[in-house]
Amino acid sequence: MLNGISDTLNVQQRSPTVAPAVGMQQPTNEQAKAKLAAIPTHRLESYNKWAKVTQGQHRISAAQVAEQGLQQVQQLLKQLQSQVKQSLASSASEQSMLEQTARSKLIQNKLSQLAISYDNKPLIDHQLNLISAKRPAAQHSFSLKSVDLTASKQRDERLIIQVGNQSTSLVLPANKQPQQLLTKINDSLKALEIKANHSKEGKLIFTSPKSQWQQIQTGILMTGQGQRLPAGEPRTIKVNEELSWQDPREWRFGSNAELKQAIAKIAKSLHKVEQQLQELSDSKQKILQQLQQLSLKKDTQLELESNMSQLSNLMQPTPFSLQITSLMAQANMTRSQVSSLLT
Repeated sequence: MLNGISDTLNVQQRSPTVAPAVGMQQPTNEQAKAKLAAIPTHRLESYNKWAKVTQGQHRISAAQVAEQGLQQVQQLLKQLQSQVKQSLASSASEQSMLEQTARSKLIQNKLSQLAISYDNKPLIDHQLNLISAKRPAAQHSFSLKSVDLTASKQRDERLIIQVGNQSTSLVLPANKQPQQLLTKINDSLKALEIKANHSKEGKLIFTSPKSQWQQIQTGILMTGQGQRLPAGEPRTIKVNEELSWQDPREWRFGSNAELKQAIAKIAKSLHKVEQQLQELSDSKQKILQQLQQLSLKKDTQLELESNMSQLSNLMQPTPFSLQITSLMAQANMTRSQVSSLLT
């Protein structure tokens, strides 16, 4: 679960790659192995443990931030749920109903404007979902206001589509069915990180990641040849954001029917948030256990190194090699003779 809070969460332990200077001799595999072998094994293990501990600590910190964020979401959802139920049960005057609707919208805006992040990376998306490696942030959906790209036409049309500094071109062939045109559109829109599909009602809906949506929401530049778009200069095509029921901005409070729908959506969102809080708690506990195991292993290693150091100090005055050398000198014996005696 926290692996994506982590890709949000993981701290890269690698150094950047630098291109070698022209003419500089590259180290051979043997030299690289020798350099690596020069570092004591226990030190390499220590570096590895430090990296894992640091990574684990960042994951714990990110989990704590996400947990606090979800608790805030949970609190606002409960406030909104109470307010909407009160509005539904009320038989007050029109003025009072307007005031209650305004209070609901105020809480709704707070939910929509929450920005929970760690290390400048979002942890919760606009649909109140916890972001992880297995559950990436929800994409933004939108439709074009005045253009239907999958409408069948009698002549081919070349389109140029531009988002920010990126652009792509495609040819929509004549007399093709919407599904065939959709395939052509998706092949070209891959370069812009946009995907298109038809809704159940047959409406053409586009999806894009947040990074692209921030540019798309102001409009998309398109150039056509007179079939779906007027020929000539690029035109800014405005877009309509298509909201999911999970997005608090989609909830309405204007009538009893809308209030009942809002209560159901809030209840589902509360259940989802509670599940995510439990997932966070379980993952955090698992990471803490792993860190404790690393800590115990580290203490054992330090104790071993301390004992080895003490043993080395005790042996320094009369190390074994010096004793052998002395024995050979006193007895005027060769190394092979000494070895035979020892065996």
